[in-house]
Amino acid sequence: MERGEGDKDQPKIKYLTLDILKPHFPSIVELSKVIAANVDGVEKVMSEIVEMDQDTESIKMQVYGDDVNLDKLIEVIRDFGASLHSIDEVIVEND
Repeated sequence: MERGEGDKDQPKIKYLTLDILKPHFPSIVELSKVIAANVDGVEKVMSEIVEMDQDTESIKMQVYGDDVNLDKLIEVIRDFGASLHSIDEVIVEND
């Protein structure tokens, strides 16, 4: 769902914990930088490798912001060659 002019009174995503599966390369540093630079509303990204096998890494990512654009976040993750397994935590607030 894209955000538009009528969404000003909608609750805002302030925090997400994501379970992501990605190839080893590019690194979690690069993925985190791309998300921070290209997803509206993102202020901080913390990423941790929780499991690694021969071809992939499972990472736990925490995304902080004022109004995180979830659609764009998922798009950037997919464009990076990774897949979002689940959204494990979310904080949504009204302004």
